[in-house]
Amino acid sequence: MPRSSSPRRPIVVGLLLIGAAVGLLIADHASTGRGPVSVTLGALVGPLHRAISAAGHDTRALWSHYVALSEVHEDNAALRARIGELEERAASVDGLRAENQRLRALLDLADTRKDLRLRSARVVGRSVSDFFRVLKLTLEVDPQGEDAGDTRGGAELVVGMPVIAPGGVVGQLRSVDGDRAEVLMLTDLRSAIDVVLETSRARGVAVGTGEPDRYAARLEYLQRNEATAIDERVVTSGDDGRYPAGLVVGRVTSVKPQPHGLFQDAEVEPFVDLSALEEVYIVLGPSGLTADGSELQREKAPPSAPTGGPR
Repeated sequence: MPRSSSPRRPIVVGLLLIGAAVGLLIADHASTGRGPVSVTLGALVGPLHRAISAAGHDTRALWSHYVALSEVHEDNAALRARIGELEERAASVDGLRAENQRLRALLDLADTRKDLRLRSARVVGRSVSDFFRVLKLTLEVDPQGEDAGDTRGGAELVVGMPVIAPGGVVGQLRSVDGDRAEVLMLTDLRSAIDVVLETSRARGVAVGTGEPDRYAARLEYLQRNEATAIDERVVTSGDDGRYPAGLVVGRVTSVKPQPHGLFQDAEVEPFVDLSALEEVYIVLGPSGLTADGSELQREKAPPSAPTGGPR
């Protein structure tokens, strides 16, 4: 039968190993330099220590970058929100500035044409037709009138009244219904305005072209022998009894003499940007003042007949 191992042997072996280790440590400590134990342990443990240190360093760096990136993301989100708020505020300021400029231009127009009684209105729509050019208006409240049909001392809005804006003529009233109205623009096919060229004094009729892709009018009955120039201003003559004299209609953009006949062809571009109108004036009639409001207009008296008979 095999012998059973003594239970004291592992203890004895362990004590011997401990003793040997202690002896080596004492000898390593007693040496002036690094002992063999330190060298051996350093060689064995060094790579593992370096690997663990590198991994710890990378982990700390990764965590620091993560925390930094999280803070950057939060800062970016806050900055984006702030930028959006500032852009919204800037858009609001730009809108108020544009509205202020439009209203100032309206006030300037009323100040320079005190010879006309004017009623303000706001553009609320446009026709969708490719051939007809019509604006839809809502009338501003007039403190001197009781309702939309009673304006500035009881002057009633009627079809045919001129409509103007800073820059010149827009058209004429096409219909009136309570506080709503429609404007036949000067570029509509059905519009015709007696005009005179400002420099050459040539006369004609500005008729709308009705084109769907632009706002323009053509000059009809323009005498062939008139020296019409490009960019010459076209103003109302006042001869049609509807538009007061001197309102700007537009400028001449092209002139083409006809090979035959008495007239020449010319085109007019409106001074008013009809595609971007927001406020207009309706001309109710003459105010009785001069344009600058300095004095009453005086009608020219007809020449008096001679009082005495032949001698």
